[in-house]
Amino acid sequence: MADRAYDSDTFRARLNDQNREAIIPSNGSRAQKLPLDKELYKARSEIECTFSLLEQGRRFATRYEKTLRNYVAVVASASV
Repeated sequence: MADRAYDSDTFRARLNDQNREAIIPSNGSRAQKLPLDKELYKARSEIECTFSLLEQGRRFATRYEKTLRNYVAVVASASV
């Protein structure tokens, strides 16, 4: 799964060689639009937005907590 910036024939061919399905929306300049699983792409967007929100928390990004238990608690509270 990737955003429009990765919509190129060479990138899609590379994924095809690895037996992977490309979940990439077609670029606006592409003459023939390629099919897209919109539900799967929507899930990608939700995950990306969640990580973006988590990274905005300075405490999460710099990991001030010294123990793994406290760090996991900060991640859990930020995720809620």
